[in-house]
Amino acid sequence: MSVLDQIFRLQPGGTLGSRYRLDRCLGDGSYGFVWKAERLSDHQVVAVKIPKHQGGRNSDLEEGKALVGADPHPGLVAVYWMGRVPPEHELFAIEMEFFNSHTLAFLLDAHDDHMVTSYRTLLDLFDQVMDGVLHLHGLGITHGDIKPQNILVSGDTAKLTDFGSSLTTQDIYLRTRENGGTVLYSPPEFAGLNTRNRDAALAVSHDVYSLGVLLYQLLTGRLPHDTLAQVVRHSPFPRPGELSGSVVNVLDEVVMRALRRRPEDRWPTVEAMRTAFCAARDAQLAAMPRRAAPVLAERTTDWSSQVMSLMDEQSWRDAEVAARAEFQRSRDAHAFLLMVRAAARDGRYFDALRILDAAPEMLAQDSAVVGDLELLALEALVRTERINDAASMVDRCLARQGDASGLLLRKASLLGLQARFREASDILLDLNRRLPRRQAVLRRLVLVHEQMRELEQAEAFRKVLAKLERDPA
Repeated sequence: MSVLDQIFRLQPGGTLGSRYRLDRCLGDGSYGFVWKAERLSDHQVVAVKIPKHQGGRNSDLEEGKALVGADPHPGLVAVYWMGRVPPEHELFAIEMEFFNSHTLAFLLDAHDDHMVTSYRTLLDLFDQVMDGVLHLHGLGITHGDIKPQNILVSGDTAKLTDFGSSLTTQDIYLRTRENGGTVLYSPPEFAGLNTRNRDAALAVSHDVYSLGVLLYQLLTGRLPHDTLAQVVRHSPFPRPGELSGSVVNVLDEVVMRALRRRPEDRWPTVEAMRTAFCAARDAQLAAMPRRAAPVLAERTTDWSSQVMSLMDEQSWRDAEVAARAEFQRSRDAHAFLLMVRAAARDGRYFDALRILDAAPEMLAQDSAVVGDLELLALEALVRTERINDAASMVDRCLARQGDASGLLLRKASLLGLQARFREASDILLDLNRRLPRRQAVLRRLVLVHEQMRELEQAEAFRKVLAKLERDPA
């Protein structure tokens, strides 16, 4: 039975390995399933998240690993454990606090009277979210995907969850990771992109901007931008006070500073933003504690809305066609990126390379999307076994993005395929010093030392790897 079959066969009342008894499925998203479950060792009720795509490395499936074992915080859903569930150690799962709640998105869409008519309720919930983000930043972690769908609400309590896009300071400097942040809550410098800048301050500014979008939505009932193209251009949008005359000027200023186009013009930290917000909240509640239900404006749509919707539905070919039409009309760089990405996500790597070859200027120019295009080109070159071209592209990616561990691991693998084992070993040994106990690094060290007939070293790394596989913790 395949791993995916095992996931789909899970049933209420059944068990997940020797660790959990399943109660009910709480959600089914594109990423995976979330179950309410009983932890068999102590009968604790928990939430268990099971990714649908189980074939990747553990490091690709982990969410919020830095929070495992950390002191709990009232504004964050606690993360207790993650790994391959015993005894088979096949299915990867993330064990979290069970918080009986609705998402903030659900409550806003339902126009909950208690929420939409009370500034006190909305602003208190927002303050709890800010407090949770502030705690993450204090641990050296940025969230990267703050939005109503990732905020759970029960009564007057809010908790931030879904740490799939979060990065530690070490991650920012040492590896490249997909940014799962949702486009309409992302700042212009990150909108639609999967690579992150190595500047830790920009990662913090990303969360500041997303908090600004969230607060704008809570005050006005709408988003500042409706499409990817508007976010990228940072198209003008009305201030909250222009949409609702009951919003005081000082609260208006908190939002608009968070939403400035240039990162250096925004609040420098969430702490600074929260200090200003608390004073503005008090002014708002003193002047106008009740909020009129917002008049919902019709959302703007454009080519980017259509493409993103098709990609959400995994209609990759249709998304590629729509993006191609826009690129042919306007030569828009984001349209070109989405065209290549759709082909690659569909597993059509030769098509992705043909698209790139047909417009070589897109990889030659220094645009906001070129980093993502280089990574897509690298993946396509590897998948189509153009090893020498892939080796050149990985060097280009490293030159742009720095010594990201994922790229260095890919470079070591390519050197191995070129029989340049000593160079591969040097990179892997350095990675092992910087990021010890990484199974992907250790596996390659075993292989490369076997190829060099350095069997004692290979055996030493094999023993460490075996120990980690028996006891991942």
